[in-house]
Amino acid sequence: MKIVSLRVAATLVFLFSFCLPAFAAQLDDHYLTAFGEQPVSQTGTDLQKAILLPATGTADPPHCGTPLKHGLQRDWNQLEPAAMKVLAKQLAAPVLSGAESTLLSPSGRFLIHYTTSGADAVPSLAWVQTVAQTFDDVTVSYAARGWNLAPTGGAPYNVYLLELSAQRIYGQTTSGQSLASPGFANAVGSFIEIDNDFLEPVYQNALSGPLTAAQKALQSLQITAAHEYHHAIQYGYNFFFDIWYAEATATWHEDELYDPVNQLYNYLPAWFNNSTQALDIAANVTTGGGYGRWITNRYLAEQHGTIVIRNIWEKLATLNSPGNNADISMIPVIDSVLITTFSSSLKNDYLGFVKRIYTRDWASHTSDISLIHPYTPLTTFSLYPVNATTAPLTSAITLAHDAFAFYKFTPTPAVANLTITINKTSGIQTALFRKSGAIISEITAAADGTFTVSGFGLMNPAADEVVLLVANTTTVNGHMASFSSDGSTSSVTEPVIAAPAAGGGGGGGGCFIATAAYGSYLHPHVRILRDFRDRHLLTNSPGRAFVALYYRLSPPAAAFITRHLPLRLLVRLLLTPVVVGIAHPAAAGVLLLAVAGTMACRVRRKRITADIHPDPAL
Repeated sequence: MKIVSLRVAATLVFLFSFCLPAFAAQLDDHYLTAFGEQPVSQTGTDLQKAILLPATGTADPPHCGTPLKHGLQRDWNQLEPAAMKVLAKQLAAPVLSGAESTLLSPSGRFLIHYTTSGADAVPSLAWVQTVAQTFDDVTVSYAARGWNLAPTGGAPYNVYLLELSAQRIYGQTTSGQSLASPGFANAVGSFIEIDNDFLEPVYQNALSGPLTAAQKALQSLQITAAHEYHHAIQYGYNFFFDIWYAEATATWHEDELYDPVNQLYNYLPAWFNNSTQALDIAANVTTGGGYGRWITNRYLAEQHGTIVIRNIWEKLATLNSPGNNADISMIPVIDSVLITTFSSSLKNDYLGFVKRIYTRDWASHTSDISLIHPYTPLTTFSLYPVNATTAPLTSAITLAHDAFAFYKFTPTPAVANLTITINKTSGIQTALFRKSGAIISEITAAADGTFTVSGFGLMNPAADEVVLLVANTTTVNGHMASFSSDGSTSSVTEPVIAAPAAGGGGGGGGCFIATAAYGSYLHPHVRILRDFRDRHLLTNSPGRAFVALYYRLSPPAAAFITRHLPLRLLVRLLLTPVVVGIAHPAAAGVLLLAVAGTMACRVRRKRITADIHPDPAL
């Protein structure tokens, strides 16, 4: 018994070691790993880092490096001094690979920093002149649209040309010191880094069409200048911007300023194929977070004029961080502007937006509509009746806030008229569409909320369809809907009203207990748990049921955990094997097999011992 107790204690100590970073250096390892730096210390934490820190993908489409830079600047005071020393260069002006030269742009607004030797070498002076002129053109376009240009304190704005293709980023904007800007209390200056030539395959392959390498390089430069300079403008409005909307806005402007360059459409499939994820999940090209959300701005601009986007940022400029340098959640800001200025609301506009994803009746950039990724049905039904028992094709869903799902019904002669009965919580809005050939019509619901499609059995199964849209148009996670084609209903439960975590684009909030345990929704382990929820739980019926139950039960528990430090440690200890299993399932599987093997060997030894030395009492 004593040996067993010692082994249990050793196991607990081993697991406890994984939780120690939660007390100090919460974010140090995250940023050190993300920026490719060595760990702060080598005092026995390498195993913890290897298991708990998620690997960085190497096949992501090219994107923007600003989210990581913004996060580091925001979280700077939470880092340990040793980490600050290592990471300080990430917030400082870059050092080029060779002797640095500069070129002032024709307008005098920009100072371009470049070198002609080493990895950062530019292809020619003519290219540097093209860069300078492109940034001048971008500022003219933004000024014409009424935007305040990035604050510089009267000096030219600094742009650095470096080799960035290895990082798979077009460019990045780093904030600097606070600069006076009337009416913008949290305005800060910044500088921009962009790739030195955009000739590498990572950029060339992101563009299609009969273009030469030089033409693709120019187009990459144009959208990068439009994108990164808008980040510079954003810093001039308010440092505490929510990064998902910062990326959505900067990406949207790529097409507004350079319509012929259509690279931004590459970001849409990642979102439309994962539509059950919240609107404000963290910026990530593989999920469509931030980057793919640019098309919501297109819808808002079509409804209210392009000024609506600027009004949103002007509203943000009047606000302060909610505390602890947290970013300001943009969903309430967007909603406030839509209500007070445009007599609408995010709830109404979001439903109109997701309808347009299906109907595709976009009012602007009409020549590019074919480039917009089509809707993706969560489930396609071809056998009837459809109800809660027709597994594995589920007819029920629990949605994160500001998320949606489409369900497709394939016509069959066996069902003359299709009637869809829906049971839903208060935050769910629905719509039903009938597509016959190229004609799409929206079907009006009856007084009791049911939809009826007359002549469903006469529709062409190969070309026609009926599509049900289910959307959670609130800021509350866990709203539910169930539906059937035979009049049956399944119960739904109203979620506990708990708004998403403030700012950070943190996966839509909702990880209440993990956030309480680790002390920050920004903690890398909390992000691992949120990503698992969004990618693996909200995409299937059992997972959605678990999430719905969690949303109902966890807020009071999280509040209690927050107030008791020893309990926070205990919860971190209990969450450790879960995080390990999610971050590195293969390694966790090997560990479990090893533990199981050890236990099996112990049982076998006990049996052998019992056979050799039987209990005399028996």
